[in-house]
Amino acid sequence: MFFARFIKKTAVAAPSAEAPKKKAAVSAEASLANSTLYQFKRNVLDLVARMNQGVPHVDCEVIKRQTMFIQTQLLHSLSNDPFLPEHLKIMLMEYHAKSIRATLCERRGEHLRRVV
Repeated sequence: MFFARFIKKTAVAAPSAEAPKKKAAVSAEASLANSTLYQFKRNVLDLVARMNQGVPHVDCEVIKRQTMFIQTQLLHSLSNDPFLPEHLKIMLMEYHAKSIRATLCERRGEHLRRVV
């Protein structure tokens, strides 16, 4: 929602010498808003933030576990959605696999240089 309002405000602004730069920034934000992976990440983070509203956490591990739990539950529901194209399901599952791999490597103390 914020990005949509921001894009409208930026697009309506008076043209200036930096107009091409602003157009590029607006188109980048618009492409992010339409990106399935970006929307998925944003939804996961939004749900985790709502869960923890008003709850102070000292340990980031709690937030990481909640994030992975929410992400897993959303992926289960998305994988059973008949209207979601197969290539998007695969892309989201690959992202989830990378997230899990990165979390496990962090817990083991390994430094993740590149996820293959």
